[in-house]
Amino acid sequence: MASPLIPSAHVKIQSFSFRQESSWLLKNAVPSVASYLLQNSLQSVSVITAGHLGSTELAAASLASMFVTVTGLSTVMGTTLCLDTLCSQAYTNSQCDRKVVGLHVQRCLVFLSLLALPILAVWWFADKVFLLLGQDPAVALLAGRFVQWTILGLPAFAAFESLKKMVQAQGLFRAPTYVLCVGAPFNIVASYVLVWHTSLGFIGAPIAAVLTYWLLALLLIAYIVYVDGAQVWPDYHYQPVNDVTGVLDYRAYGPMLKLAIPGILLICSENWAYEIIALASGWIGTTSQGAQSVIVTSVAIFYTVPFGVGISSANRVGNALGAQRPQQAEMAAKTALVAACVVASVNASILFLFRRRWAYLFTKDEEVVQMVSGVLPVVAVFIFGDNVAGIADGVLNGQGRQHVGAWFNLAAYYVTSLPLGFFLCFRLNWGLQGIWVALMVSLLVVAVATVAVVLRSNWDQESLKARNRSNDEMKEM
Repeated sequence: MASPLIPSAHVKIQSFSFRQESSWLLKNAVPSVASYLLQNSLQSVSVITAGHLGSTELAAASLASMFVTVTGLSTVMGTTLCLDTLCSQAYTNSQCDRKVVGLHVQRCLVFLSLLALPILAVWWFADKVFLLLGQDPAVALLAGRFVQWTILGLPAFAAFESLKKMVQAQGLFRAPTYVLCVGAPFNIVASYVLVWHTSLGFIGAPIAAVLTYWLLALLLIAYIVYVDGAQVWPDYHYQPVNDVTGVLDYRAYGPMLKLAIPGILLICSENWAYEIIALASGWIGTTSQGAQSVIVTSVAIFYTVPFGVGISSANRVGNALGAQRPQQAEMAAKTALVAACVVASVNASILFLFRRRWAYLFTKDEEVVQMVSGVLPVVAVFIFGDNVAGIADGVLNGQGRQHVGAWFNLAAYYVTSLPLGFFLCFRLNWGLQGIWVALMVSLLVVAVATVAVVLRSNWDQESLKARNRSNDEMKEM
């Protein structure tokens, strides 16, 4: 059954304390964290399975996976951040037809279809892109074929991400987790069978990923249709109250694009920066390149819990604002910030205290271990700032202020971190540690600034914006 984040306006709404908000956040962040972990495993399985065929295949699978994530998957995920705002606020707005939630998803899918055209064009010629970047011809050819096969999975991934936002706005956080609990094991089995027990070989890995994405999309659709969540989906003969603007009405896309474009920048700017740093670490030397790989993987692992908390917080705040409960939204936001500090402190402490043992989880190369151990204290502080900023960004997404996080990220990575990091690394000879010192300083500043923006929010004004945003859907055509 649906368990709305904020009760409907037709139901008596009770006041929530900090303790109750904390309990709710813990309960609903757990399935989000599980979903994120399972979803991240899909790309990893493809790389591992294909990589065991040989060093060339490993390099090609890793390169292709990175390229697909940076140019396509992260773009889709950034775009769907707009639904954290639009769907969660519309769902609890008593003056708004709930089927507007599904209408937002339909529009997002239309926009993603248009956005996919240039992405797919780049993916089709990926081998030529890799050659231009100076990759080994054999690696470039294999990686290009991997990316080309992945084209078939992009529509399914976009559908899954969009529908996932729709069910989360209704409080159905466990639905994507249930689906991924089926999809993730299927991906492992399919990858193993297609790569090692058919004539497909290397190409079996992306085909398995494509099949998994379609399975996820179809299972989530089945859950929505046969279990819960379909009540917000407008069918083809839907006649909206007061003439809600239609899916193909170009005027309706303005508000969505104002949220979607900053969302893309918010997600992609960080991923692109990490790839630039990966290239720079290769210029330093092979040891630094190996150490950077371990560090980036560690950062991703320790971002799992903050990601889940951020998604839950975005929907909680959005639902509260849509229900015209600014005090409720403020309490939810402050609870999220407290959780951010706790989670960030635990993650940073674990990485700092076990920095040497942690490095051995990834490699036995003593030079790499030594370098990783030396840089991890700095990375631990970076993780604290990154975790806090990530959860605070979730609150801002619930408000519909994705642009704040986007501008902070762009400034942090491209105005300060990369220029300062390269100066410390190559001019002052600090090596890889110089890059991460710059990242640490920038993300701490971003964390403080993002938290300050959240705490200084005018919640009555944000509640009014949420009402106007949803009510604009009900205007006459």
